[in-house]
Amino acid sequence: MKTGDTIQVSACKTDGTVYRSWSTTIESVDADSIVTISPADQPVFDHVKKQYFTKHILRSYYWHKKNYNLIEVFEPTGELLELYINVASPPEIGDNEMSFKDHELDVSKYPPKPAEIIDEDEFAEAVVKYQYTQDFQEKMYAAAREALELAETWNAKPCPMFGGDHA
Repeated sequence: MKTGDTIQVSACKTDGTVYRSWSTTIESVDADSIVTISPADQPVFDHVKKQYFTKHILRSYYWHKKNYNLIEVFEPTGELLELYINVASPPEIGDNEMSFKDHELDVSKYPPKPAEIIDEDEFAEAVVKYQYTQDFQEKMYAAAREALELAETWNAKPCPMFGGDHA
């Protein structure tokens, strides 16, 4: 994978079932991470909602050794709307594709409000459904606390440009 490549990303449940997928473009790759960018109005294939189109511009950071990934969500006008962090497995990378297992615990920050851990009810359901061990639950909460701190100190890059503008 290299800068400028278009790849398919799949968000999976813990059992490997794909629940959402989309195409995106690689903005950068280094030894620690892959960063992707997606313009607004892109199709997303969702197991429940079927197909829908994004409303926002996204820049996503996937770290090879972190149990979370971070999304900068921008308004179509270019202003940062939200930082959203999925507590998840590091990405698995294949030929022009990448996937991660979403463990249902998330962090959200709408600047200037403080970041918060969200979806604890979904995580509780996943604990039962996938029989997460106590050690795994503690590891995911530790990742969520680390993500919470990251969200509070994160400095988003400027909104990605597509076709000479933000749309």
